[in-house]
This record gives sequence, structure tokens and C-alpha cells, in this order.
Amino acid sequence: MNKTVIIFFIIAFNLVPVFGVLYYNWQPFEAFWFFWVETLIVACFNCIRIVFSQSSQQPALNTTQPLTYNINKGIKYLLIRIGIFIFYSIFIIVFIGFVANTNTDKGNVLGTILFQNKFFNLSLLISIVSQGYYLVFYFFRNGAFITARPDSYAAIFDSRQLVIHIAVVIGALGGIFITKNTSFSNYSNTFIISLLCLCKCAAELFNYKAAATIQQS
Repeated sequence: MNKTVIIFFIIAFNLVPVFGVLYYNWQPFEAFWFFWVETLIVACFNCIRIVFSQSSQQPALNTTQPLTYNINKGIKYLLIRIGIFIFYSIFIIVFIGFVANTNTDKGNVLGTILFQNKFFNLSLLISIVSQGYYLVFYFFRNGAFITARPDSYAAIFDSRQLVIHIAVVIGALGGIFITKNTSFSNYSNTFIISLLCLCKCAAELFNYKAAATIQQS
């Protein structure tokens, strides 16, 4: 896929939460929860990459040798990521979903968690399809799995944790300032969600360019 097209899709997909707040009455909880569930989706696909990475020095597959499968490393990585997901999920659900979300029916929070929000579900489906596309065409079909190393996908803490910390802290402070000191209090949710999307988009563009540089070297 052309680099410009990939960058376009990264930017466009990160506008989904903004579209949600403008047209589907998303609150900050929906945006943060979508981002965090998407993180688990990415971890699942990275687990597959870890299992099938061959760490070969040769760019072509050696048909005389059997494939190696890093199953233990993949399962260990996924279990740790699930643990991190659960830990942060408690914070997102309790504090962002219920404590800080004073203007919304708490049933909407439970509805989103239980996959009763149609636009939220559609967004997750798009995320799964896009991750599957990248896995098939840019890991298996192009032969990247032959030279790929498991450790390249096994990072326990990555830019997504940094993004959520920045977005929560700055978003909360900025939202409070907008609500108490300006006449744009109705746009505080838009500010928080837009900040999350901006941080996430910047991190993904940086990661994409870094990965492209490694592949070219």
C-alpha cells in the first residue's frame, strides 16, 4: 500500500471518536474505552506476529527447515497485555465512566461495555478488519514474518500507555478550565476527545515512520 494512503487511513481512523461525539453523542468514556479495547485488539494480532516470527537472516523462506513457533512467548505476552488491559479498564470504567461522567445516564456506559452501542461496535469491527488486513498483507503475504523477530512485537509498555496518561491528565485539566473559565463549557467533551485522538494519531504516525525506517535499513 502507498505510504500516503496508509497515513491517510491512520488520520481518518483517528477521527472516528470525533465523529462519534459530534453525531452519536459520545462522551469521553466511549472514546477512551474504544481506544483501550482497540489496544487489546492490537495485542491479539501482535501475539500472532510473535508466534509466527521466524527471525531468519535470509529474506526467503527455507523450505528444508520446519517453521518455528514462538507459542510460549506469544501466550506470555498476551496474558501480560490482558492483565494491563484489566488494570486500566477498572480506572476507565470507574472514574471516567461513572465518577467523572455526571451528565450522562450510567446505563449508556454499561450499554457500551456490553456492546449495545452500534456505532461503537462498528468502529471496533473496522479496527479488527484493518488489523487483519495488515497482518495478512504486510506480515504473511509479503514475507515479513520470515525475518521478523518476536521481540519486535513483544513490548509490554508502548506508546499507547503514554497516550492514555497524557490524554487523561491534560484532558481533565483542560476540560475543567474550559468548564469553569470560559463560555464554551458545552465543548469540554469535544476538547477531551479531540486531545485523545490527536495524541493517538501522533503516536501512530511516529510508530509507522519508525517501522518503515527499520524495514528500509
